[in-house]
Amino acid sequence: MINYYNCVTKYSKQFKEVLIDKEYLDKITEFAKLIIDRKKTEHHHLLDCNQELKRFTTGLMGEAALEKLLGIKIIDWTIGDSANHHHPDIPNYKVGIKTVETGKFPIIFKKNWYSQIICIRSDKIDNLVIICGLATPSVLNEFQSDELIIDPNLRKRGTKTGFWGFHQLRPITRIEDLASYKK
Repeated sequence: MINYYNCVTKYSKQFKEVLIDKEYLDKITEFAKLIIDRKKTEHHHLLDCNQELKRFTTGLMGEAALEKLLGIKIIDWTIGDSANHHHPDIPNYKVGIKTVETGKFPIIFKKNWYSQIICIRSDKIDNLVIICGLATPSVLNEFQSDELIIDPNLRKRGTKTGFWGFHQLRPITRIEDLASYKK
């Protein structure tokens, strides 16, 4: 049965917690506001404008947590058309980052071509991100369910699904863990 406890909480002892500096979190929040302001005209943002600030901030927090953990720069501070930002998040690696709020499952594409590091934004500590681990494309493509998508409009589009294979994640604690994913 797919539920949050069986799929996520049960494996949480393997996850790594990272605190983001409050000043950096403030910078991220301001940047997320700028992104939203610029993207008002993109078609999919007009259709799906629910809680964009929280969604963009959550995604950027995952990137910030991995910057701190891995000791590299990840956040792309440029703002442009979404089509130009559809690539792996970690520079020079074939690895993306999916960050989700506590209690929710990450939303992924139904067909994945590169690995994703799965992170969770804490609901108890506003600057805490939990790094769960890396999912390969085969894991992402196998452990998915449309039933995990909360937003009926997103589910209707049919391009994305929910990921539940936390038991298959590879731990990530240092940049060397990504050596085999280098471009």
